[in-house]
Amino acid sequence: MPPLRQPALRFGLLAAAVAVWIAMTSRDDVRPDVAASATGPATARDGLLLAIVLAPIVPYAYGVLKLDWGFNELSGLFLIAGFAVGVVSGRTLSDTATAFLKAMETMLAAGLFVGVARSISVALTDGQILDTILYSLATPLSEALGLLAAALMVLFHALLHIPVVSVSGQAVLTMPAMAPLADLVGVSRDAAVIAYQTGAGLMDMITPTNGALLAMLLGAKVSYARWIRFAIPGALLVSRVGFAGIWLAG
Repeated sequence: MPPLRQPALRFGLLAAAVAVWIAMTSRDDVRPDVAASATGPATARDGLLLAIVLAPIVPYAYGVLKLDWGFNELSGLFLIAGFAVGVVSGRTLSDTATAFLKAMETMLAAGLFVGVARSISVALTDGQILDTILYSLATPLSEALGLLAAALMVLFHALLHIPVVSVSGQAVLTMPAMAPLADLVGVSRDAAVIAYQTGAGLMDMITPTNGALLAMLLGAKVSYARWIRFAIPGALLVSRVGFAGIWLAG
């Protein structure tokens, strides 16, 4: 399929999904009555600190495009920027390092979660277990027809996203099989792509094997159980937009 095929449908679904999620979040929004803290005018030092924080983005963008940089280089750039911020703000290098380590203490468990989640994915991939899972989930789809098959594709991608936590990796793994399967069961490939986006995309913010999700929850001091109570109703609501898109594309 060519990129940006049916742009009106795709951008329309994006706008509808975002609007639904914003409406749901705004409905449940609770704003505590907290007195405003004391503020003052921004100084030249504040502007310089902000510029230092943003400065690594430029060399990193060049490095990604021209030098094949990854997360290691990104981490190095922001580590340097962090020490520069400490020095410019009036701290010594020793004080800056101490503050950095103290802040990192709260993220150690998050890093552990990311590593464990990644190890699950590696074990399933290198052990060729994913091929068995993919086959067992895809086989029933060949027995369904039309929009029912497309709807089952959403469930298929949602379940598969539990062991395959990479959205792009799941696309590489499944779409070579889903595209001809869509032709076989009588749905358009556009519908198959929307089914993938709906199932994998929404499950990405629910699955406990998503280390990045667990890291963010830990950093925000929100328990996984509390997050699930909020996220599942929202995901089910937004999934209706996805099913509508499948129907329009099918």
